Amino acid sequence: MKKSKIFFVFWISLLLGVFTSCNKNILVEKPQKQELEIMTKSVLVYSWGSVTTGGGGYVTGIVIHPTTADRMYIRTDVGGAYRWESATSGWIPILEGLSTGNGAEGIAIDKNYPDRVYVALSDGVYRSNDRGANWAKLLSTTYSPNSDLRWDGECLSVDPNNSSVIYAGTHGNGLYRSLDGGTSWAQITSLPTTSNVRSVAINPNVIANGRSSKVYIGIPGTGVYKSTDGGDIFAVESGAPASPNRMIFVDKLYVSHATGLAKYGDGVWTDLTPSAGLNKYYCGITVDPTNPLKMAVCQWSKTFNNPFFRSSNGGTSWEQINTTTFPIVKHLEAPWWPSSWFSSATACLAFDPLHSGNLYYTDWFGIWNTTNLWTNPIDFYTREKGHEETVVLTLAAPPSGALVYSGVCDVFGFRHDALGTFPTKQLYGIQEGFSIAYCESSPLNIAILGSSGNDGTGTILRTSADKGETWTTRALPSGAKLGRIAICATDANKMVYINGTSTGAVYYSTNKGSSWTVATGAPTGTVNAVDVWSKSFPLASDCVDNRFYIFKAGFLYASTDGGATWTKKNSTAIPGANSFLNIVPKPETTGEIWVSLDDNGLYKTTNGGVNFSQVNTSLTASKVFAWGKASGSTIPTAFCYGTLSGVVGMYRSVDSGTSWDEIANGQKFPTGVKALAADRQTFGRVFVGTGGRGVLYGQP
Repeated sequence: MKKSKIFFVFWISLLLGVFTSCNKNILVEKPQKQELEIMTKSVLVYSWGSVTTGGGGYVTGIVIHPTTADRMYIRTDVGGAYRWESATSGWIPILEGLSTGNGAEGIAIDKNYPDRVYVALSDGVYRSNDRGANWAKLLSTTYSPNSDLRWDGECLSVDPNNSSVIYAGTHGNGLYRSLDGGTSWAQITSLPTTSNVRSVAINPNVIANGRSSKVYIGIPGTGVYKSTDGGDIFAVESGAPASPNRMIFVDKLYVSHATGLAKYGDGVWTDLTPSAGLNKYYCGITVDPTNPLKMAVCQWSKTFNNPFFRSSNGGTSWEQINTTTFPIVKHLEAPWWPSSWFSSATACLAFDPLHSGNLYYTDWFGIWNTTNLWTNPIDFYTREKGHEETVVLTLAAPPSGALVYSGVCDVFGFRHDALGTFPTKQLYGIQEGFSIAYCESSPLNIAILGSSGNDGTGTILRTSADKGETWTTRALPSGAKLGRIAICATDANKMVYINGTSTGAVYYSTNKGSSWTVATGAPTGTVNAVDVWSKSFPLASDCVDNRFYIFKAGFLYASTDGGATWTKKNSTAIPGANSFLNIVPKPETTGEIWVSLDDNGLYKTTNGGVNFSQVNTSLTASKVFAWGKASGSTIPTAFCYGTLSGVVGMYRSVDSGTSWDEIANGQKFPTGVKALAADRQTFGRVFVGTGGRGVLYGQP
């Protein structure tokens, strides 16, 4: 009995010891787990820059400081805002540190503080006191930088007599004013409170209560309003244009509008519309502050070579430039720019206040400048260095040959052979470029899909055996629209095409796309794109053999005969994708395919799709994914833009996704990440396709 009791106590003590030991192990494991999380979240020093392209997007406004040189800013509809840097004769993006900043609907400078600049972004008004290096949000309100009338403005203005007085016209909430430098704001209720206030102009010549008393507001479709008490009360101006576009004040108020050009002074409205362009839509207007008799104005339409006029007698008579009588000479920085590009949907004109006759204008694709508008002929120069504003649809980085290919909106895309050199030409002369493929074993062989409209109108297929120097037109199956293209890794003659329609079939070709045959067993409707902005890339070719892969609704389909027949590989579905989908086979490895599933994370298979496993469960979202050059080992470098342990960022892994390093270094990609390609020729470099800032690159 005594021995049994002792024995029982012994076992109880032993069990308690085991339990305590297990708990001790759990306690010991916690700091190890935290250490692992720190390891997977380590930050590598990366530098970021733009792959040089040169323009390509709508520059909707420009402001130049009246008294201080090298204080010039532009705003764009989808590419943020930029500052001119005279030391490099180029533009510097100034919104990269903000999470919002895909476009700016307004921009303003402060006459009394040359380093101060204001922007109107989608969620409100921001101010920087150091030329755009740092920003503070002043007002939460609504803007729509890529909507109609984005070419009008400016909707922001600082009283030149009192920097504490700021006016902010909004996209649908009327006008706000601050009297304390942006600390507090009040909506001006004497104006329509749900209106789209596009223009604010201030007469600095009359001062009352420490601020300019005369303020003008332009509301397209409604009219021009005037305040004579420093912005307290506004009243509609009788006789003013009903639909003002841009307004400036230089001794008098000048208004470009839907049917012409008008001047207001001493209570009288005067029509200044050029006789050669009556009843036309005018937008850009500028008056030389050193000589108000000299001015320029431009019509606005969605074409090139909009009528452009100059006057040296206050608008009494006009001379139309870019004509045989007053010709222009174009000087293009980027050699790929078509010579026909001049004055396209011209938004803004501005004379440099410190250099008489020096004029800038902004349009659909960039910025132009003449150092003397009054010569004949007139030399116009593009000012595109640093202005990178394309919307990227796809990227492809081959193991040799080109550095990276880009497919973009409006100007199709480019072959980039170097980071800092303008491409010599567009990849192809059609508007939209949405799918690019290369042959892994013979990367000079590429194929492209493009269209003349963003809805896929006029979808075309072209192939090249010399990385895009020359092209061969290929046929597409009847009814083809949008879609995706892939080339076999071992034979450039073999290709697979997925029709982009909702019921789109899969086709294969054995002769580089000269003819096509419907595949057997392949899933249909995998792309289901209604326009070129689809982020679904469900098709890929193996990097080693002649296999192709298609992903749909959690299942991977594979073809081992060049795309002719297909088999569903996994019996158990993995998650599907929300918007972004990337199927990315691992280089130099047969049958290993990684599937990037947006908010459902990252999965991989090492046996051709039979079994899948999730890659690092801490990586809860994988928007885009790419493989790059190995770091000296045999393991390619993985890159992912996604969410790791709750933090959205750009990540890199050199151990097949076991651990990840954060590489953004404050780069917030304010225009969004739309595509990703990793450099296959230089370790650590990654290319990021954005929604308005072109192609960025990061490297250690």
